Formats: sequence, C-alpha cells, structure tokens
Amino acid sequence: MPSLFRHITPVPPETATGQVAAVYDQVNAEFSSIGPAVMMMSPAPELLAPGWALLRESLLAGSVPRRHKEAVAVSVSQVNRCEYDIAGHMVFLELSGGGDVARALRRGDDPADEDAAAVVRWARSTGAPGLPAPGAPGAPGAPPVPEALAPEYVGTALALHFVNRMVLILLAEHLLPGGMRESDTARPFEGAPIARAVERRRSGDGLLLLKDGEAGPAPAWAGKSTVGPAYAALRDSAAKGGFLLSEDARAAVRDTVGRHLGGYLPADDGWPATSLDALSPGDRAGATLAILAALAPDQVTEDDVTRWRGDRYSDHCLLHLLAFGAMIAVERVEAGIGRAPATG
Repeated sequence: MPSLFRHITPVPPETATGQVAAVYDQVNAEFSSIGPAVMMMSPAPELLAPGWALLRESLLAGSVPRRHKEAVAVSVSQVNRCEYDIAGHMVFLELSGGGDVARALRRGDDPADEDAAAVVRWARSTGAPGLPAPGAPGAPGAPPVPEALAPEYVGTALALHFVNRMVLILLAEHLLPGGMRESDTARPFEGAPIARAVERRRSGDGLLLLKDGEAGPAPAWAGKSTVGPAYAALRDSAAKGGFLLSEDARAAVRDTVGRHLGGYLPADDGWPATSLDALSPGDRAGATLAILAALAPDQVTEDDVTRWRGDRYSDHCLLHLLAFGAMIAVERVEAGIGRAPATG
C-alpha cells in the first residue's frame, strides 16, 4: 500500500505518548478523525500542539458561524492550490450550512450573498501572487467583519496558509481526505465522526495542550481571544527551525520570501535569489528548502530534502526547518492584516 506521507514517518495513534497523545485524544474527540494532516506534524510535538490549537481556536471554536470560517478556509486553500484542504473544507462548508457558497466556490465565482462574497474576496487576497507590501494599495487589510469577530477570521486564514504549505510538502500527491476520490461529488465522511466535526467547540481547550512558556506575546490583531496565544506558540516554535541554518542563510531566506511577499512562486520565476550563492552547500540546501516551503511547497522533492538532510537530521529537524520557511510566508500575510479594513 502506498504511503500517505512524504519525507517523514508519523507517530501512529496507538504508540503516541505525551503531548502527541494529548493532541490525538482531543482531535479524536472533537474532529472527524486523526487524519494525515494532523499526523504529519507528530514527529515535532512543539509544532503539532500549537498548529492544532490555532486551527481549533480559530475555526472550530468561537462565536462566528462555522460556515463563514469554512468559506475562508476553502478560499485560502484554493489560492494555495492545496487540493487536500480544498476537498476537506468544502465538505465542512456544505455540512455547516454553506451549500450555496460551496457551489459558487467550486465554480470559481463569488457567492451571491454580498457579505459572504466580501469575506471570500478578502481571504483570496491574503495569498494572491505578488501580494502587495503591508499597507500598500491592494494589501488585504483586516477582514470586512465586525472588529470583535476578526480574530477568528484572521486566525483561520493564517492557520490555513501554514497547513496548506505543510500538506503540499508532506502528504502524498493526489491524496484526498477520508478516502475521497477526485471523482467523488458525495460527502466523504458519514455518521457520528462528521457530526462531531461540525459542532461548535468551547474556546480555550486547545491552549491546554501547550506547555508552559510555549507561547510568546500574542499579536495585536488577536485581542483577548484564545486565537492569539495559539498563533504565538506556533510562530515561536517555527522560528526555532531557523537555527538549523546560519545567520546569513536565515537572512537570505527572509530576503527572498520578503521580496515575493508570501505569494506563490512559480518554478520559472528565476529563484533562488543570488543571495544564496555565497552560502555553504549545506546552508544553501537548507535555505532552498525553507524558501520552497514558503513560496512553492508543492515543488519540494525528495532530492531537495536529501541534499540538506543527509544522515544528519531527523524528521523533527526537517519539520522545524519547513515550518520556519512556511511561517515566514504566513507572517508576511499577517503583516498586511489588521490594518485598514479590506475593500471589495
């Protein structure tokens, strides 16, 4: 049977311990299943726990109706061309009462409802290629929703920008959730698990999975919501992956991603930047992986991974390096959010 995963070997639920087991238990109790998109992060519990907490506190919990946030999840995944997440979140969009919006998004159209259409346009703008610099005309700005509800929308968008990138690198090509096939039009899940997955969750329970001191200061856009500490914990854990590279290599990654502003980078775009040329071969290979994770995650190959990893680095290290690159792109998106409200 072909593997569901690339580049890593996940921790199976039956052998999980500690923080990984705690995350699996909460996912199993509250979501539809412990799927590949959860298991892929299990070799690095410091990323798994805050990654799940961010998704849970923004998308599953809170006061915003689930269908509105699922529209954001689908729209971001479409911009990032992540078929796995498009398929999964499209199902949840339909099951949470967003059938009309789901049908419009499948066609590539704006929803007929103008409020929903404004949110979809905003979500798409957070990841468009050539994303303008923060504060520049055309930058996403804050979501077009009441300020008190914005953290759930922003957190959902940022969570999906991170998860999409990791899915595109780590899950097998053409894999879809729940045994769904590309030709399927029916819902891929049935029964009690899917019913649990669309129920609203109590805010804050995801934070119980984080270890003391794991989260730094929450971002201003999150206010006092539980989304903020989850995002901060993921941001800070991912940043540690940068220390697998030299200071010059980290700077080269940030420079390259910054110039492309988090937008998707086509293969023929003339990268990597010349700033990589002066790096050692190991640093160049690591920086290349991090840039790919940020800007073209579906282009990461086994050769790219092996060139950096050799027999020196573990799955834990690889996940941290990839997360470092992915979060640089996410932070570029974040920098354009929480300013002026987005316009249609």
